[in-house]
Amino acid sequence: LVAMAIFSSMMMLGGVALNQGLKQYHGLAEKGIVFWDYAKTIWIDKSLNSSTDYYVYTRSDGWFPYFKGSQEGISYISLAPLAGELPVVVWIRNEAEAAGMRSLVYYEVPVYTKSYDEIERDYVFSDYKKGRSLRLLEGVEGIEFSFYGYDIVDRKFGWYQNFDGNRMKCLPSSIIISYQH
Repeated sequence: LVAMAIFSSMMMLGGVALNQGLKQYHGLAEKGIVFWDYAKTIWIDKSLNSSTDYYVYTRSDGWFPYFKGSQEGISYISLAPLAGELPVVVWIRNEAEAAGMRSLVYYEVPVYTKSYDEIERDYVFSDYKKGRSLRLLEGVEGIEFSFYGYDIVDRKFGWYQNFDGNRMKCLPSSIIISYQH
């Protein structure tokens, strides 16, 4: 009888210890997933903050910094690539998924000494998808971009839904990416 009581107590304590261990494991796994979300946020922040005045030339408009922003996505030159040491052309694209959901995908291709026409050709023919990529957001709705900067034509600062380095002759000061999860 005493042996059965000791054995029952040991089994009960073992069950409690196993349950606590599983709770800790699930907590760590959940923190790991949340950590990856924070890491992506830090990465995109680093990439945008390392955007550089990579000037391109066209016959009609002369020299201007390469940056394009619209509701479809953003394209710029960054000195903080996903991997490697070369500057890259970055495309952050607002892409459609199943059931009306959206995703935000980061693409990069080494810039070397690409001309404006070569960068535009990469976009038109989707050659940017041949480079490195990373899904920043998945299964979200209502992705919107807003750009704050100086409009040289209107001579004022403001928030814009579209921002083109060719028209503005500068990079945006701030970018807001909003979405519904």
